[in-house]
Amino acid sequence: MRKQFFADVLVRRPALWQRLLQANLPGDGPRLPDACREQLGGAADSLWAWLRQRPLTHGLAAPESGAAEPVPFWDYAEESRRLALLDAPALLGLCRVTGVVLHAPAIATVLLRDEVLPLRESLGEETYQYALQRGRYQLGGVRRFFQWRDTDLPLAARCALHGNMALRLVAGLWPEDVALRVCDRLPELPEAAALPSLTEEECHELWRGVKKLLLKEVAPSWAPCFD
Repeated sequence: MRKQFFADVLVRRPALWQRLLQANLPGDGPRLPDACREQLGGAADSLWAWLRQRPLTHGLAAPESGAAEPVPFWDYAEESRRLALLDAPALLGLCRVTGVVLHAPAIATVLLRDEVLPLRESLGEETYQYALQRGRYQLGGVRRFFQWRDTDLPLAARCALHGNMALRLVAGLWPEDVALRVCDRLPELPEAAALPSLTEEECHELWRGVKKLLLKEVAPSWAPCFD
């Protein structure tokens, strides 16, 4: 774990610090990681005691009811892992928007009224208009990973499936415990579905596109948590 990451978070990134605490504080077990304690020095124990007595505030959502407590994980220096800190609405919104943008050019080619109406109903009017306007000009080359896959499915179903797959591919870069924090909250994939086979560099390319969608379209308020 990188000590410099905690030094940076403690000094300059209070929003990310709050999210880290939210992800690791439920229950009585977790402790501050050693790298963080080293940065705090003698203040670590008193700060930890103070944090344990305070509810997490500033608009952070409480853990989902009935959800199992996650295994403590603090190493979010690798930026893409911070997707695992997203609340459920932001995560599912990102999944939806990513899928729509992946197929926005195809959505724009649907012109027959009998095809347009069910597509607009499936996507929702706001999402449909977004696909026709800004969505067509986002993600660019990342679309090649999904463009010719699952063409037997209706277009709206392809959007939903491929947005889900895109986030799972990004999560595939991480340790299993932190990846499950995302994958367990996404819709289940169909039994016959297979993720595209991407290289690590291609997954990082996909991540960079997904990050732009998150911070520009889905949840700009999360920008302080990312580089």
